[in-house]
Amino acid sequence: MLKLRVLGSALLIPALLAGCSDNGSSRSSSFINVYVQAGQEDFSDALIRYVAVTEAGTLAENSDKQLVSTTYTSNNEAEATVAILAEELSYFDIIGRVADADADVVATSRKCQVASGCTYGDVSVALGETYNPVTTPGWRAVAYSLANKERVRVTPLTDLAAQLAFAKVYSEASSDTQDGGWLDTGYYSAYSVEQSVSQVSRLFGITNIQTAEPADLTQLNDWRKANSADAINSIRYGALLAAWQSLELSYTPTSDLPTYASAVGADLVANDGQLFEMGGSQTLSLDDLYTLAKDNLAAITVSNATVQGFVDSVISGFEADQAGFTADTLTVVTPDTLANLFGTNYSDFTIGLQRTKAFVDILRDYQETFFESGYKAQIDSYTNQLKAIGEAHADDLDAILLAFRQTQELYVDCYLNGACPALDSGWTWLTDANYDAATATLTLNGGAITVNYMVADVNLTDADTTPTSSKAIDILIRGTYNEGDLRFIVDNAYANDDPNDDISSSSGVRIYYTEAVSAPADSASNPILGYEIRWSDFSLYDTATISSDAENEVTGSFRLFYRGVADPETSGSMHYNIDTVVLNGRISDVVGDDGDNDQNITTVFISASSANADSYYGESEFASFNGFFNPTASTTYVKGQVETAVASYKLGNETLNGNDIEYLDYYVPSAESYRYRFYPTVYRADTSDIDKDGDIEELIPTHYLEQCLLENTGSAWSVVSCEPRQRLNAERDVQQAINDLWEIGVFARLDVPGRGAYFIEWPVNAPDENGCLTLADLSTDEVSFDGELYDPEVLGLTTARFTSEVVLEYDGRTSTSEPRTVLDVLVSAPTADSIDVTAALSHDYSSLTLNDVYLGAGSRLDRLLVNYNTQSAFGEDGSVAIYKDGVSLTLDDGTTSSVDSELTAYANLDYQLGSEPYRYVLDQEGNYDRCVTSNVAEYGETRNLDDAVFYLNFRDVVYGRIAKESGVWIIRYIDGSWESLL
Repeated sequence: MLKLRVLGSALLIPALLAGCSDNGSSRSSSFINVYVQAGQEDFSDALIRYVAVTEAGTLAENSDKQLVSTTYTSNNEAEATVAILAEELSYFDIIGRVADADADVVATSRKCQVASGCTYGDVSVALGETYNPVTTPGWRAVAYSLANKERVRVTPLTDLAAQLAFAKVYSEASSDTQDGGWLDTGYYSAYSVEQSVSQVSRLFGITNIQTAEPADLTQLNDWRKANSADAINSIRYGALLAAWQSLELSYTPTSDLPTYASAVGADLVANDGQLFEMGGSQTLSLDDLYTLAKDNLAAITVSNATVQGFVDSVISGFEADQAGFTADTLTVVTPDTLANLFGTNYSDFTIGLQRTKAFVDILRDYQETFFESGYKAQIDSYTNQLKAIGEAHADDLDAILLAFRQTQELYVDCYLNGACPALDSGWTWLTDANYDAATATLTLNGGAITVNYMVADVNLTDADTTPTSSKAIDILIRGTYNEGDLRFIVDNAYANDDPNDDISSSSGVRIYYTEAVSAPADSASNPILGYEIRWSDFSLYDTATISSDAENEVTGSFRLFYRGVADPETSGSMHYNIDTVVLNGRISDVVGDDGDNDQNITTVFISASSANADSYYGESEFASFNGFFNPTASTTYVKGQVETAVASYKLGNETLNGNDIEYLDYYVPSAESYRYRFYPTVYRADTSDIDKDGDIEELIPTHYLEQCLLENTGSAWSVVSCEPRQRLNAERDVQQAINDLWEIGVFARLDVPGRGAYFIEWPVNAPDENGCLTLADLSTDEVSFDGELYDPEVLGLTTARFTSEVVLEYDGRTSTSEPRTVLDVLVSAPTADSIDVTAALSHDYSSLTLNDVYLGAGSRLDRLLVNYNTQSAFGEDGSVAIYKDGVSLTLDDGTTSSVDSELTAYANLDYQLGSEPYRYVLDQEGNYDRCVTSNVAEYGETRNLDDAVFYLNFRDVVYGRIAKESGVWIIRYIDGSWESLL
């Protein structure tokens, strides 16, 4: 089942605005400015987008596969100054947009370079005149390590190179462990980008398709003073692009190949970087393109004799090339050598590749080599000992936890009745009970346990620390519990660590009531909303292991809060979910010692908070730790249940402060209902410069959207409160605005507390030309919907954190100077199939830094960092980063070099979807628009780990990938070499 839910109200408006906003990158690096120029400098007001290429060699995307981009508007010479990350791979593309007179947005224009004229849609223009392309041409360019103020071209030929660079890399040699020629990759690398630019440049006879200037054929006379070689190269480039323009305008797009360049690029990739010289059955042959180019060039009038000579040379060049073409034959072109392409920097790549391979060799036995010699045996023995203790006493600890809760239950019974009832024979931990009604004190097991109560101070913002009434009562429990050989001692925490001083934090069970109380109350008349088990100062150890090698003690503090939930079917009693848990503990190898004699020390911090703890109704009265992600106890609200009239809507009008407001009320009897208000259009200054034209004083149309909570008073619905209004930069269009909200799931996917997510099938129009569904016209009458429960509610984890540091005595040294090891894990898992985890294991560090988790740092560091995320509807992604001090490499001259190194494998697993839930298309303004493609609750998906791909990055350079081939995981490097992980 895909992870599709309605967006929360706090995220609703930002999600709507995202399509109109620039998206930033989180990568940390310095920025430089480069000049990006489109085509033959024949565009004006075109949108030029920049996207950073990630360290995995893929384009930066969000979880919806939407490019994370920064958009610029070109000037009348098709140029924009673009800020990019320095010394990285950079992606650019160019698209057209429509005019918006109300917003003072100028349409993209492109000059016709075809002598016989251009036809775009139903518009025909002559040579030199302009037309207005929309969402086209979509050309791309990918460049490596551009210099500050360097110029890069974006043309259909750079688009071909970009496609080839992502799909293939060229290997210059072959052997038993190295394949030669163009090899499949599926990512951008410095090698593939430079090789593809070289390949396409050679294929079309251009010096460099990314840096050479394509001549504007309508201004050929301007080349009269140019260097002959430069002029001929540029005019040839311009002639090719003009011929391409004529072919592009006659191309019929498809969903798989939306542009002419994408169609030609698909052939180029399939042909391993080649095109047909002449004939063939593919999209383009060089002979056809050259014929169009030379004929078009010959038909353009040139008044300058020098330029005419350049033109004649270009035409002769085309004819000479064509004379050597063979029918139905592919070209035989190879890129320039890597040594020539990278110059003096080439050795950096070869050494980096060698280091990557050396690092991989170390990782083959990484489980044995992560810790230095001798330490692994020590820590394995220690962790196995702790694990054995935990397994041996798991049932005993459960029994103690139950006894602690039963102590609270017994105390309340004794207090309310003035005396204790007959003891339950099933409570084997309890030997006797003595209750003193005068002091409200209960002693158990011969005085080993003492229980009383006090009013809990839950208002920490006032000065009163000893309230006489509260909505919570602390049942104070102090003493010793024994279960088998396991001993548990608990006490309050006191000011100055002195039992004679005030209690700073109580131990026992805090009971939260519905109404304020001054003493324990009967839950029948004052329902209990929650219980909090509090061990403010505890000790736990095995009495049988004292003075042995297995002696260990756990000390610290612990909190466990159970939140009460009423039966959603109103037939059962209150059940209590695990809401939050916090453990702050220390494991030492000496019982009762403050650290003076400790040799092996472990600190442990655990915290977790549950998702849906306030609405999930579990099977048992008190939830267990293995109850997460299980269905509710309900027999009614199960997957597939259809709820009649689960929601309805109604359109309306109201006047607020003189404004004519249109609204939609969305009524949900079993959950929160909302009114969505749409304020009238108002023209305001474009202070944020949404059209990127530099004018922040121009007036643009805007309107406000407001979301208000509704309540049913019995006879009518009324507004209770409203979220802050959000301004949308567009004219008010209620049908369109409601459609936008529906697209992101606000109305179609409905969360009902205690039940789960329902799908509501709204009426839709037939798919448009992009396959996108839109809402049918809304009714002016109230409309009711049934809903299907497709995702029943579970008790999930909002966050869970586990942090543990181990210090062992090692090599006879004192514990304070031992290598330390820390494991830190952070998890978010609202459902079982929606998980985001970060885990770091650091060893032998000198300091720790806190990001999402603690990361070790220092000159002797070894570190493993893992990230994985399954919360996207389209797939899973993650990374494994391994840092190791002193990775040794033998260089070609026989010397040995050792450097601290980090190797990262970026993982990607795309789901095979039965039907795509939604995607993003570029609208006529050049913004992303969410396109709903299936109006159903769930979408079939196939998760196959064999389809996962890992991209290897060493010191910020992509050097290869790992993928499964014929059942074996194979590493393929960018130089064509390969090895298995066996």
